Amino acid sequence: MKLTYRNLFTDKNKIDYSVVKNGGNQYLCLQGKISLQGRIKKAFLCAELFHPYLKEHFPEPISLNRSDENNLVTALFSYTESGFLTDFLSVVPKEWQYATGKKLGRILKDIHSVPLTEAQTEKAVSRHEGFMENLAEYISVLPHFKNDKYALEALSQRFDNFSVFRKVMRYGSLNHSKVLITRDSSLILLPSYTYGPGDACEDFAMLEFETAGLYPLFCAGVVDGYFSGVIPSVFWTRFALYSAMYSLWKSGKIASKSKSMFIKMQLNVDRIRDDFTDFQKPIPKWYTTPELKTVKAKARKL
Repeated sequence: MKLTYRNLFTDKNKIDYSVVKNGGNQYLCLQGKISLQGRIKKAFLCAELFHPYLKEHFPEPISLNRSDENNLVTALFSYTESGFLTDFLSVVPKEWQYATGKKLGRILKDIHSVPLTEAQTEKAVSRHEGFMENLAEYISVLPHFKNDKYALEALSQRFDNFSVFRKVMRYGSLNHSKVLITRDSSLILLPSYTYGPGDACEDFAMLEFETAGLYPLFCAGVVDGYFSGVIPSVFWTRFALYSAMYSLWKSGKIASKSKSMFIKMQLNVDRIRDDFTDFQKPIPKWYTTPELKTVKAKARKL
């Protein structure tokens, strides 16, 4: 039977995402060179872990194969006809952005509710403890950004009290481009090869890093969907500190690749710093704007 392929995208690590059609069946396919086997295998393991708990929101893993002859590793997953959440968010009204964010927030809470083993719990703690090394890497090795003193001061003044908010299995690199949306507006997360034990706030910090600049109301919805009630003040503090850390270390790692990336990351660093008012306030501006109240009221009528 003839196989047909429809390319979805190729990610920054040169892993191809496509839809494979075999007769009446469709599958999500991740494929790359054997040198990328570790990442593709981890994406497969991610689906193996999360699919049993979130069957509607994670593709089911089917097979993982390696072809030495073709220098390829291929992972197949179930596939539901869907489009990119990015395209959806770019055209819908703001109340739809917020409401969709709430959906993702509820899914993220379910992801973070997957039980950890004792070893995974210990790894979540040790990962957090390693962030001091990341900060040291930024200071000593990576390119520095203008006005980085605000993030550095926030971290140095609070580092002794910068403990884990909630030990969970992170999705990893969470952002709007990792999500598909079906015709009935259900959300499906792509398998992540950066998942692993850590702090729940790390997933939120990645949303700040990758998504808040484009879709702040969507991010506000994620927060509200996740907590569905009173948001603990300690969450905001940890979220702000992780965001400060990511604005330096992650931005620095990316900026070190080229001058153009440095310019791009400087803009991102400035935006994150502004979101948290020079890291003087733990709650980002996009969660306290008058517009959000109006959008929430409209979203309740959907």
